[in-house]
Amino acid sequence: MGVVYDQFEHELSVWQTKYVGRPQDELIGLCLLALEREELVSVGYREELMTRRLSAMPLSPAIRELMRHALIWAWRDEEMHSIYIRGALLKFGGPILRMKAFSQQMGGLVGGWAGSVMQHVPWSRAPFSRAGAGLVTWLGTLTGKVPEDVRKYLNYGPFRDFCVFNIDAEKTASLCYARMIALAREAPELGRQLEEDFVRVKDDEERHARIFEILANALDEKDQLIAGETEESLIRKIEDVGEYFLPLTLRKRTVANNKIGSGGRVFVMEGKSSEEKCRVFRRLLEESGLEAKLRVRAAELGKPLANLRIVVKPSLMLGYAKKDKSIITDTELLRELANFLRELGCGQAVLVESANIYDRFFEHRGVAEVAAYFGMDQVGLPVVDGSSDQVPHTYFRGMAQNTISRSWKEADFRISFGKMRSHPIEMAYLTIGNLEWMGGRCDEFLFVERQAHRETALMMLLDSFAPDFVLLDAYDAAADGLVGVMGCPRPPAPRRVYAGEDALSVDLVAARHMGVREPEQTNVLRAACHWFGDPRERIELIGTDEKVKGWRGPYETEFSTLLSFVAYPVYVFGSGRGSLFVPEMDEQAFPPLERVPFLHRVLRAALRRLLGLHFPRSRKRQPAEAPT
Repeated sequence: MGVVYDQFEHELSVWQTKYVGRPQDELIGLCLLALEREELVSVGYREELMTRRLSAMPLSPAIRELMRHALIWAWRDEEMHSIYIRGALLKFGGPILRMKAFSQQMGGLVGGWAGSVMQHVPWSRAPFSRAGAGLVTWLGTLTGKVPEDVRKYLNYGPFRDFCVFNIDAEKTASLCYARMIALAREAPELGRQLEEDFVRVKDDEERHARIFEILANALDEKDQLIAGETEESLIRKIEDVGEYFLPLTLRKRTVANNKIGSGGRVFVMEGKSSEEKCRVFRRLLEESGLEAKLRVRAAELGKPLANLRIVVKPSLMLGYAKKDKSIITDTELLRELANFLRELGCGQAVLVESANIYDRFFEHRGVAEVAAYFGMDQVGLPVVDGSSDQVPHTYFRGMAQNTISRSWKEADFRISFGKMRSHPIEMAYLTIGNLEWMGGRCDEFLFVERQAHRETALMMLLDSFAPDFVLLDAYDAAADGLVGVMGCPRPPAPRRVYAGEDALSVDLVAARHMGVREPEQTNVLRAACHWFGDPRERIELIGTDEKVKGWRGPYETEFSTLLSFVAYPVYVFGSGRGSLFVPEMDEQAFPPLERVPFLHRVLRAALRRLLGLHFPRSRKRQPAEAPT
């Protein structure tokens, strides 16, 4: 083992003596230490940094991509660990512990930035960054945060040296989590799930150490492959650690029944008027081959179509009033889909939706009640509440999500029927975003005490229970603007519907039509490309391939861009857990759960105006027609 490992092993023995008989105090101390370390490496392994460093190395594009993908997975894991540990700490104690947690995380962030600059950026390219990073490192040495034996690794040198250093660092992290597992067993009052999650993190750290060993052993001092090392030998070694560390195209087992990231045909049908909406949609269903896909699935399972369990996930629960249907799946299109399935003889199709955050503030926000309000109970498919049929599930990857809707899990064929909507952070909220809430409640992954990012929870869901087919409604009304995901007083009418087998491909095409040029502009699409691979080179688009005319994205103006930039921290830290950010709810149908204080009402109204969610009382707004 290296110097870092040996020093930490000694430090652990000191801690055990110091905290004898106090397992919870020792565990909290180690969690704080782990949080700083996880934040440090999640910054140090970040994608753009690793991509830039690898691009400068004398390696073939194929080898670079192999290494890049393996490092991206390590970075994603470490990012998950950081959020998980912080959330656990925030649940353990009061204000003092919360301040310590944020302080440790900030220390890790600064240290990670400084270390990454020192290791990967030469003086000639960024002298000011190097000077700042050197100062931070020197201060860390003075305060004992950066031991002298570690400091010698914090210099720009061969990439192999970076990998060698991180072998030791990852093994040290594994040692830390081994102790934390033992302490969690001694403190059962903290919950059994904590111990199980620490085991998962420890296994991740051990895999990361093996990845860095593979990379270090494959490179020489000039960052070239050593004699005898080939692309094929690297693939075999990385696959032995875990197939997920390989790019999607090289995986053999984990993608067998998952269409996400596979590419293929994306259908985009366009009409000219509202009257031909159902005809255009029926043509989409027929030409996209949905019938053939249903029959193939039934044959695979040895079932007649009549017994095939089909579940359709529409967009419904963000709906708040009949005056704005831009954020819910069109009921006429749902009825047309129900008719299509019925004509095929599919007798076990259902709609499934889950309650969302609005039920924290308003009455009658159950799935059945909201579905009846918008008429979805009359489309010809039974409505199932996915939030009340949650069952335990152990996900292969990810953290902090442990349930799934039974209806979605046990379905033979899954369809996500999303709605085209803008989003202040995601830019585009489409068929993948539509599946939030099929697992744990989304608000569990939104606010500061969350133990996983919402996109991580969503990727876990897609990984285990991906849709078999997706549809996207952008016909009579699609919600644009700064916060289209919440509502839109004057929605455009793109007159389009989308379909395909691969939800990621459909979303990438639709997002491009909305002005989102790269998946890196949205957290969800970026995460999906990391988890499942970027399918853009494998997409065959059939139909319209033009931008939606008149679409207003969150970055339409300088002011909306500024609001988009601050949207996430404001919502997480200053929204009263979402209570201030609610649209003009139909309070006759959905009365407030409790009396809303005057100041709260004023703030809600002011925010609606600021965000463009206010409906003028003087005249009725009609959806804007798309240019023809």
